[in-house]
Amino acid sequence: MNTPDTAALKGLKVVECATVIAAPLCGRLLADFGADVIHVEPPRKGDPLRKFGFTKDGINPWWKHYARNKRFVTLNISKPAGRDVLIRMLADADIFIENFRPGRLEEWGIHYEDLAKVNPRLIMVRVSGFGQTGPYSSQPGFGTLMEAMSGFADMTGFPDGPPILPTFALADSFAGFYAATAAMFAVYNRDVIGTGLGQVVDVSILESVFSMLGPNALVHQLTGEVPARTGNRNTTSAPRNVYRTKDDRWIAIAASTQSTAERLFETMGQPELIEDPRFADNTLRVANADELDPLVGAWIAEQTLEDVSALLYANEVPAGPINNIADLKDDPHAIAREMVVAAPDGDGEPLEMEGIFPKLSRTPGEVRHAGRDIGSDNAEIFGALGLSADDIATLEQDDII
Repeated sequence: MNTPDTAALKGLKVVECATVIAAPLCGRLLADFGADVIHVEPPRKGDPLRKFGFTKDGINPWWKHYARNKRFVTLNISKPAGRDVLIRMLADADIFIENFRPGRLEEWGIHYEDLAKVNPRLIMVRVSGFGQTGPYSSQPGFGTLMEAMSGFADMTGFPDGPPILPTFALADSFAGFYAATAAMFAVYNRDVIGTGLGQVVDVSILESVFSMLGPNALVHQLTGEVPARTGNRNTTSAPRNVYRTKDDRWIAIAASTQSTAERLFETMGQPELIEDPRFADNTLRVANADELDPLVGAWIAEQTLEDVSALLYANEVPAGPINNIADLKDDPHAIAREMVVAAPDGDGEPLEMEGIFPKLSRTPGEVRHAGRDIGSDNAEIFGALGLSADDIATLEQDDII
């Protein structure tokens, strides 16, 4: 694998037996920063992500995006011959990522204890809906369920409306980032602290979402209340909402400190609101948001998005337009930060996708290529394991590769 010498994770070998988004995102994050990530798929049918959503002109956006920067082999690890090849791949690997339902690998004779005897340095990252333990652990766990069961959906939406689920892979994305972070914790313990030993990392999608929701448990302990749906407002600061402009656009405002609220009132030309007993401090503004929001909304409704944005920015009032992806691709800040980049895609046209994030000053990541064809690296990777062309042909014939 041709990895730049400046890559932060150059030399780190990762074997990924995982599908769809959560666990593969963990591998993609590591690959973005130079790890050699080998994505293992079932022969012929491949990763379901290849057919996720829609495909146009032979291009599936989700596959191209989440599978970028990896190498690809096909291998049926549920069969003894495939398991043996997997073990050979893991003999010198740093990280093994998997997201099968807990117990499935063990049914196939793949146990961490046995892998650790072959490679004591191996870190096994296990991503599942509910985790490896607990009464729900054996149940199928998709991100939608975790967004519901974690408390996220119950907090999201308007008071008189139903709970709201996100329209993107929120839960899976949180789990992918947690898995990558935890994997590097384990690498640090092994290599920097110097234990020389791998370990098992257990990441549940449920807990990944739950951990992002703030101090709900403590709030419930102290008040006996559960978080209520508040629409675009929140219970910690006001004004905080989205407001329609004269040209039928939307802008968000977050006047979350006393000084920003005062600057907003002054910018509105209504400095008297600072002394209004309903709005004199944040606690009062939150309690009287029903009276405050219409005042802010009426002022914004008289101006275009461009004009009100310029005015708020000039007076250092935290505000931002409600952008869609077309807006972002034209936004000067997004362009300067390379939030969208063009990824090489073989002989085809470069494909636009999320840029590298986070940004490292000395060892930056890089988008080297978009997700590639199934089994595109079989010959190179299996050959490096010592399998001959005849061996590979036999395994292909037996539906192992």
